[in-house]
Amino acid sequence: MLNRSVSYLMALTAFSGWGAIVNVSWAAVPDLTQFSIEELMQVEVVSAAKQLQPWADSAAAVFVITNADIRRSGVTTLVEALRFAPGVEVARIDSNRWAVTIRGFNGRFANKLLVMIDGRSVYTPAFSGVYWEIQDLPLVDIDRIEVIRGPGGSLWGANAVNGVINIINKPARDTQGGVVSVTAGNEERSIVEARYGGKWGENAQYRIYGRQARRDGLVDPEGRDAGDNWVLQRGGFRLDWQPTGRDSVSVMGDVYDGDFDEDMVVPLLTPPYAERRLDPAKAQGGSLQTAWEHRYSERGRIDLRMYYQYEDHEALLAPFRLDTFDIDFQHSLQWGERHDLVWGVSYRRYHDRFDPSELITLTPSSLISELFSLFAQDQIALAERWQLTLGARLERNDYTGWEFQPSLRLLWKLDDHQRVWAAVSRAVRTPSRVEEDARINMSTVPPAITGSLPGIVATVGDRGFGAEKLMAYEIGYRTWQGRDFSLDVTAFYNDYDALFATIQGTPFPELVPPPHLVLPLHFRNLFNDDNYGVEIATDWRPVESWRLQLAYSYLWSRPKERQWSPLNQVSLRSSWDVQDDLELNAWLFYAGKLGSVPTLSSLGTVSIDPHLNLTLRLGWRPYPNLELSLTGANLLENQHSEFVQEVFTYPVEVERSIYSQVRWNF
Repeated sequence: MLNRSVSYLMALTAFSGWGAIVNVSWAAVPDLTQFSIEELMQVEVVSAAKQLQPWADSAAAVFVITNADIRRSGVTTLVEALRFAPGVEVARIDSNRWAVTIRGFNGRFANKLLVMIDGRSVYTPAFSGVYWEIQDLPLVDIDRIEVIRGPGGSLWGANAVNGVINIINKPARDTQGGVVSVTAGNEERSIVEARYGGKWGENAQYRIYGRQARRDGLVDPEGRDAGDNWVLQRGGFRLDWQPTGRDSVSVMGDVYDGDFDEDMVVPLLTPPYAERRLDPAKAQGGSLQTAWEHRYSERGRIDLRMYYQYEDHEALLAPFRLDTFDIDFQHSLQWGERHDLVWGVSYRRYHDRFDPSELITLTPSSLISELFSLFAQDQIALAERWQLTLGARLERNDYTGWEFQPSLRLLWKLDDHQRVWAAVSRAVRTPSRVEEDARINMSTVPPAITGSLPGIVATVGDRGFGAEKLMAYEIGYRTWQGRDFSLDVTAFYNDYDALFATIQGTPFPELVPPPHLVLPLHFRNLFNDDNYGVEIATDWRPVESWRLQLAYSYLWSRPKERQWSPLNQVSLRSSWDVQDDLELNAWLFYAGKLGSVPTLSSLGTVSIDPHLNLTLRLGWRPYPNLELSLTGANLLENQHSEFVQEVFTYPVEVERSIYSQVRWNF
């Protein structure tokens, strides 16, 4: 295991020699773990306005997950930490696949959520979604996760429809010295990671890390081993350089390699017309980023960011490679005393290559697509306590041409501890490559039903498939009372237009042995829909050593969408410092019934019952630089279902797990 981790660090060193690519070091971020609630409200965030502003003054539904939240919860994956935020739906499909969305429309590839790591998009245009299993980052190096519920298209572009998640890692100056961590348990077989940071001269800092995670498979509804084990290893580095007092440069990169045993039920043209397969999927990839920031005044800044990333997937469903190059320029300035302007231009280039598969065929098999965009936003101080934000993005893609995404936001500062805000926004979701050019063989209809030959139900891409559109209306209130209590409430109404659907086409025969019928389903923008909801987040410290954090979300939607999202979700976290070197953390999470989820498989529809999860973590620091912890997750049930994949469905259930961790800082 150690030799493989070392080899990954060596491979990363060679990879970094290709050149300098970047990520924006948006700003020096303070340590949030020691802040009172009042101080947390003044911490600056970047994702809501694409420039730094106090958390409390954001005219958007913002939730920040800190590094301390992640550590004390005991979660071992980035995706599980997203359950902390109200309005975010996280459901585990199997051991190595998740369905994650914001405000509805969940699925294996939830297509209305934009996800970024330090501003680098990990949303794949091949399937319109995120491979969450690949985003298995070292949690110790995450500074915070900024979750923006609601549209972010005017700032971040297409596909930021229902929300934006930006994972922001710590700058290298905050990761000096070394860390070694080992986690082991019945489900988390072993997670081993090491990181070392140091200085390079007087004005530069760096870190380098390696990580390997091995996880056990889950179980099927009868309690049998599902066999969906997985292992992912990753290595990376970051270099931050301050050549002058006004300039900063960041360079970072990573490589990963994973093996994922994925359960699938695939169609056959001979009896029994479907079979379960354990697909030995593989994923490799990497990224290289670079950013330059120049501050020419207190409120004036120029940012130039570039990144390259590649993904290589070998799987029964999706054997493809995707290369992405992105360059982004941004200028922030003050105009007069009342206007804070930010504008920018960006260019992105995708190059994909799909290999033949018995389940999916794309025509053409390789394609280059480009994306151009221009955005501008003005924050206007209307009066002493009123702020108006006007923004818009004009974007051109190769699928639907020009798209316009405006937003209007208004913030009212009632007093020093209360804010009211409202927003109206438009956002679009552009088609994926699969929706335009793919044929996917989904399931088989036996001859007894067709009356002749067996039939293959196949979705067929359509070049006429257009963008899905959203008009969103939001209103929010937040308050914080002294150092010990805060309340954040948001209500929203989403009006969707031209949503994705399929229509039956005319069956036709195929003579490829054995002869069969093709029963096509064509993609169309066929229906409109709406949903609305309320999201509440509270943070209370009854005494200095005890903190309670509650998140609640209610989502109403029409029956067609309610099948994919729970009506109610509740998260309650308790963090208690028993004494200086001992802490006890508890997390109770409830997700309501998921209705009857339709699947294109022999299962028909599947109902997911409500589930209540309890996680307990005990942490002890016998020495200042050594931490021991014991965590139990999903303690209230032996196993439970959270979601089923919409296609090629094989139901898998989450098990109870116990694991311990040793972390040494030096």
